[in-house]
Amino acid sequence: MMLFSFMRKHGKKIAFHTISCLLIGALVAVAYTAYQYKQMTQKWYAPIEEKNGNSTQASASLPPRDFLAGTEPMKPFLMLLLGVDSRDGESARSDTIMLAAIHPAKQGAYLLSIPRDSYMELSGKGYDKVNHAMAFGGPKMVKESLEKFLQVKIDRYMSVDFDGFRQIVDELGGVSVDVKKRMKYSDPSDDTYIDIKPGLQTLSGEQALDYARYRKSDLGKEDSDYQRINRQQEIVRALASKGSTVQAYAKAFSLMEIVGNHVKTDLTEGEIASLLISYGDPTPNAIHTDTLIGQDERIWHNGILGWYHLVPSSERERVRQQIVQAMTP
Repeated sequence: MMLFSFMRKHGKKIAFHTISCLLIGALVAVAYTAYQYKQMTQKWYAPIEEKNGNSTQASASLPPRDFLAGTEPMKPFLMLLLGVDSRDGESARSDTIMLAAIHPAKQGAYLLSIPRDSYMELSGKGYDKVNHAMAFGGPKMVKESLEKFLQVKIDRYMSVDFDGFRQIVDELGGVSVDVKKRMKYSDPSDDTYIDIKPGLQTLSGEQALDYARYRKSDLGKEDSDYQRINRQQEIVRALASKGSTVQAYAKAFSLMEIVGNHVKTDLTEGEIASLLISYGDPTPNAIHTDTLIGQDERIWHNGILGWYHLVPSSERERVRQQIVQAMTP
């Protein structure tokens, strides 16, 4: 009876204070999220240097969705994705090279993997393997070389280093992969020690990186670059699936911290927000993967007979058409 009387007398005041605390808490959470997001985008924004020496945005206009006004998503665009092996005292090397034709309105993406040994004209350097472009001239040279090779316009780029990849996978609780065979390889010269047993399992960040990079074997026949690319695409799809889970949203703050420290891109703050809204929709994202196909051949280059991946013009035209089709409104 006393409790009933107390609630009648003070219930409204208690409810008011409770609701007020909840609202204040929500506002603090929103403000902190906005702060973290701002910090992340400031850290990772690294536009490609233009020829005039000024650091500017990419020339393509990609108006982002204004989520307050409810306007349309960003227009389709083509993005260069780089997995970068950056070690102390060495030039960064592009271990993974992909082009992503992004269609936000359809929540779609066409991912094209570029074999690292693909032989092409590197901007300002002459003919060589495409993975050497990163060491010679950074993302800018990779971008310009692929634009000329495939006759496409690349609007944006994004690179992530190995340490960031490991941390992101670990923060998401690992990725589920059905490993088809035993993978064992060691190279003390660069601290590489890979040992993954076959079977369906959850790979840690370190294991996922090993799985994506594995090619040489201590147990017998080595894998082709195509097999390696298939595993990279498998990891990308697994991460994309993880990225839309409740766990990913719960880890938003820590993920933003990792991304801010280990990712570089010329996507603007508004563009990133727009993409998060488009691809955060519950509708399943449509990701189609493909690989630039060619033939491994030994050719003379700078007085050395070496192996290179030669891609015919017909294959370059095929993937160019795929890119165009993926970006068609």
